[in-house]
Amino acid sequence: MKKPLLLLTFCCLLFRLLAQEVQINEDPAVAQLSNTWVSNNRAAPRISGWRVQIMSSTERMQVEQGRNKFRTQYPEIPAEWTLEKPYYKLRVGAFRSKHEALAFIAELSSWPGAYPAKDANIHPRDFLEQ
Repeated sequence: MKKPLLLLTFCCLLFRLLAQEVQINEDPAVAQLSNTWVSNNRAAPRISGWRVQIMSSTERMQVEQGRNKFRTQYPEIPAEWTLEKPYYKLRVGAFRSKHEALAFIAELSSWPGAYPAKDANIHPRDFLEQ
């Protein structure tokens, strides 16, 4: 009879020791830095990922025609051109890995020469639309 009572007392003491309350006092500068980081990321969220470059030219109209052609073939895939002087580059899709971009390239029979391109400025919604 003494052993169960002793065990119960030991368990109660152990529970009391483990149920200690921990309080963390955060420096106001750290809190401000954290809040600034969160608000900046909400204002302009960007993720690094991969796109597929399907065209490059010094003629903007040629790239815009290519974008229109791609959009008729794949209306659900985002397509946008960028200017990296002197070239206009048409990049499509938004992929988290190079492997996913390569798998998409395999489906692009009408766009020879397409290749994966690293992009550090992809909006998160572009990933979700695919």
